[in-house]
This record gives sequence, C-alpha cells and structure tokens, in this order.
Amino acid sequence: MSNKNAKGPRQVELIGPAGGVMTYSIAGGLILAGPIAGWADGSLATGLWWGVFTLPIGIGLAVSTYGWRWDEKRFRAAGIAATAEILAVNRIRGSDEGQDIAELTVRISGPGFDTFDAGCEVPTGSVRPQVGDRRTVMVEPSDLTFAIGYDHLFQHDWL
Repeated sequence: MSNKNAKGPRQVELIGPAGGVMTYSIAGGLILAGPIAGWADGSLATGLWWGVFTLPIGIGLAVSTYGWRWDEKRFRAAGIAATAEILAVNRIRGSDEGQDIAELTVRISGPGFDTFDAGCEVPTGSVRPQVGDRRTVMVEPSDLTFAIGYDHLFQHDWL
C-alpha cells in the first residue's frame, strides 16, 4: 500500500528513530557485504559475486527506510489525530514476522478533512479487530495519507 503517486486515501508505513538506525545498519551491511567478502577472501570474483546479490537489496532497503522516516517526520509536522471505525474485516493472514495481519475497510473521520473510507492492513496482536471497533489514526489532510497502528510513536505528541 505504498504507491506514492496514488490519488485518494493511502496508508503509509512509518518507522521510528530506533527502527531507522537498525534498518540503515542492515542496509549498510548488505551494501558492504560484497567488498568485505572479496577483501576477506582476497578475490575480486568473490566480492563481485556477493555484491551482485547484496548491493541492490541494501540500496532498496536504504531507500525504503528513507521513505518511512520522511513520512514519519511529515506526520509529526502536519498530521492530525483522527478516528478509524472498522467497517469490515476483509481477511486475516499470517505474515513472515509471525504476527497475523488484518486487512480492513475503515471509515476515517476527524477535524480538518472530509470523512473517507479506505482499505488498510494492521497487525492483529492478541485482540482480533471487530466490525465497529475504533482505532486512532494519523492523517495528513493535504493528500489523505494515513497511518494506523502506530500510536506508540506519537503518544507524547497526539494524546
């Protein structure tokens, strides 16, 4: 759900400062894996072989992390706390991280923008989402991007 050129409501992913440091570190390790492997083995071929696989992944992770951090800064500066009411629980599926993901249809309302419906994905945690439940969301009214399930990142600024 991260097509930056999409018109209309769009869910964004956010990452906090600690997560940013961690993912930038992983990206740096992936970018440097080829040269380090080549240096350790004393072979340019080994470095190129590793680098062909790890360099693009590392660059992709660094670019994604930059986008997540930029979105968080933008939300902190211009975001508005709003409420999302769950209209439908479309599907609950497992994820690679071991936590189930709920695909929801929500109605988002708050000050400074017209109420809108949108699809989103949230981790389920120990309590499964139910129709009628309400969640706190952050909305950027200028483009209707929103973040749901990140209350812990904004607790001191929003509530």
